[in-house]
Amino acid sequence: MTSQSLLTYGAKIFNIQQEYYAPVATVNGTLISSLYCVLAKVDNWVDDNNPPAPTQDQKTIKNFLKNVFAAKQITSNDISPVITRINWTSGVTYDYYRDDIDIFEKDTNGFPIYSFYVKNKYDQVFKCLWNAGGAPSTYEPYFEPGSYNTNGIYQNLDGYKWHYIFTIDTASKVKFMDTSWIPVPVSGSAPNPLDSPTGEGTGGLDVITVLAGGQGYDEANAIVSLVVTGDGNGANGTVVITNGAVTDILITNPGTNYNYANAYIMSANGSGAILGANTVSPIGGHGYNPVAELGCDHVMISTEFTGSEGSKLPTDITYHQIGLLINPTTNSLSPLPANGSIYQTSTDLVVSSGFGLFVNDEIVYQGTSIDTATFIGTVLTFDSSTNRLSLINTTGTLTINAPMFGNISGTARTLLSYTTPDFITLSGYLSYMENRSAITRSSDGIEQFKIVLGY
Repeated sequence: MTSQSLLTYGAKIFNIQQEYYAPVATVNGTLISSLYCVLAKVDNWVDDNNPPAPTQDQKTIKNFLKNVFAAKQITSNDISPVITRINWTSGVTYDYYRDDIDIFEKDTNGFPIYSFYVKNKYDQVFKCLWNAGGAPSTYEPYFEPGSYNTNGIYQNLDGYKWHYIFTIDTASKVKFMDTSWIPVPVSGSAPNPLDSPTGEGTGGLDVITVLAGGQGYDEANAIVSLVVTGDGNGANGTVVITNGAVTDILITNPGTNYNYANAYIMSANGSGAILGANTVSPIGGHGYNPVAELGCDHVMISTEFTGSEGSKLPTDITYHQIGLLINPTTNSLSPLPANGSIYQTSTDLVVSSGFGLFVNDEIVYQGTSIDTATFIGTVLTFDSSTNRLSLINTTGTLTINAPMFGNISGTARTLLSYTTPDFITLSGYLSYMENRSAITRSSDGIEQFKIVLGY
């Protein structure tokens, strides 16, 4: 026995919606899932202009987690489904939507093969339902009163027919749009023919194309009418005659519950008109579920780290790694996931006054030598005005009233007190990591990260 299977776009869309709705999830008031963006690694790469590609062996993952110095929670406000950005450009021939091919097919580089939707200069997104038989588009579609018909179709002199889908709102544009991606609004429900705002149910005919105009049609002497057959009902339109030929079909009712349809002209005079009516809208109609009907299989996570984040993070450092951490926990909440909006993960020491300054990134230790040290850590930052020393990547046990030595600076200060972080840096699932050239923090700066994940 043999079989063949396919993991469809529906599975990807489900993952997209899960990612969007549940970065933070609770059941009966108990937090069961959380997602954090983490910052790590303060020391330099061997070649900072060419960071190494990350690997997912356990040693690398542990080293990443031990060097985390900040964790900020991701919420649904920080996540949006995104699709490849296709700007409308005059003179380009666009593909039109078809329901008999894999319209979401990608090339070997992961880019869409079919350009069947566009974003215009007003951040409005349209789906192409007819491309004038493969001609270039020369009129940019736009949505305003009077520019489209009752079915939401924009049509101009180039013969293209565009269906308005949605407008990217200003907040989403700022947070989730860039040169490669545009955000897509999430529908409140899965495709459902009983919940179609357009009334099209399983599908309607928003466009009937004229493949051949024929000749001899004369509306003055005989009625020229449109006939639609198929498994749905109600589709109708007005036949446009120019110089005896059928030149267009203006849909007056797309009908409802079509899975297939055919259309032809009925008239006592004229002949040769051929219509194309084999493309039916998605379940619910065009624009009902943009994530599903535009083939969305990526999400963008966009988050910002602003200055000291309320005195929780140092602002005098550079760092080289960012990542996504699922379900980390804390000493106070373990084994439940962390629930704070932001965590500092450093061990903070207060040391005595004295000569010499600890320097960022150097190794500090307690003991007779670094090789026999009872405690080792990496300097995240040192505030000489308060003698506060913040460390990451620590091992061993700290000893009060014992000296702390700097391996590079040669500084020696006595440890007076210390606090350990609530956040457990080696907890959770590291789902994404990225190695970067140096990122420099500042007290008045904002670091915005846009991470795109594909499914």
